[in-house]
Amino acid sequence: MSDVAHTLHQLYRRARALQPAGAITVLQLTDGHCGFASGHAIEPDSSSLLPLGCRQVAALFRHAPPTGMEIERAIMLVEDTLAPVRPTLAAGSQLYCADAGVRTLAAHAGVSGDGELWLSTEQLEYTFGRFAEVVQGRPAAMEGLPVDADFAAELLIVRELTHHLGFAGIRLLP
Repeated sequence: MSDVAHTLHQLYRRARALQPAGAITVLQLTDGHCGFASGHAIEPDSSSLLPLGCRQVAALFRHAPPTGMEIERAIMLVEDTLAPVRPTLAAGSQLYCADAGVRTLAAHAGVSGDGELWLSTEQLEYTFGRFAEVVQGRPAAMEGLPVDADFAAELLIVRELTHHLGFAGIRLLP
């Protein structure tokens, strides 16, 4: 088992300890990949490692903030890459993540703290809408959001995966 797969399975077991029954999916988002482990049991029923990371998406952004066209291209890439993973995920599962970047993103969505946190899809959509206003010319300082490519990539990936993979939100592990 590779180090990445091992880490993903460890994360799955951490989440399973918090939710002993029902379906869960864990997300591991890094610069180079997006990993999922999903299932109903102590060990995941399926796992996927997609070649979609923050670095690949951020490389599409030539401007800070990105232009509307750059955002649209990134959305198409993310949607196309995520589409095949949906049927492999446990239906109705709760999404868990322990990535520091997603926790930082949650803070910009108004969710912060040290322990386990809940970041709803609605909060992500609202934050993405605020970022879209910045892309369209609203001063970033008015929204209190970063405009760098890394933040834009993380926000876009997390928003798209919760939206298109049908999650109500993300439970952030400490």
